[in-house]
Amino acid sequence: MRKLDFLKIAVKDYKTVGAVFSSSKHAVKAVAKQLKPEYKYIVEYGAGSGVITKEILNKISTNGRVVAIELNKSLFKKLSEIKDKRLLVLNEDVVKVSKKLGKLGLPKIDAIVSGIPFSFLKSAVRKEVLKNTQKGISEGGRFIAYQTSLLTFSYMKKLFKKVRSRFELRNMPPYFIIVGDK
Repeated sequence: MRKLDFLKIAVKDYKTVGAVFSSSKHAVKAVAKQLKPEYKYIVEYGAGSGVITKEILNKISTNGRVVAIELNKSLFKKLSEIKDKRLLVLNEDVVKVSKKLGKLGLPKIDAIVSGIPFSFLKSAVRKEVLKNTQKGISEGGRFIAYQTSLLTFSYMKKLFKKVRSRFELRNMPPYFIIVGDK
């Protein structure tokens, strides 16, 4: 997707689209690097135009599965153009999906990758999504959030065994990549 097309979508739907541009190749690689080689079943919150989704698909095994969730209809349409039998794309709200992660048809969830703008959510809703996310991930699994702030960091420390972050400057805007291990 061209940068200008993504920007138009972001401006039109600024209440739900948390980025102004697709993630840079540097950010995509930095996020995907957090996925362990043995992870097969991944859920992606706020998959956008699919740049990270494609990299996840490149990393997982041929019998793996990715469930990508995107609320914006234009980005959902673009995401749906990715032709891979391992990919299920849902046009739903992550807040609702997080309550029913066990009903996504995956035998387990090894990791959840999130680009949703947690700063757009009210505090109680943000905590609910994070709590549901932690419960939905299998033991030994991982939550990977790429965000423009460290807003979720302190609450994630209460939910996960180990939480760390790194800063990816080569993105517009720069991202904090926050990883929580269960």
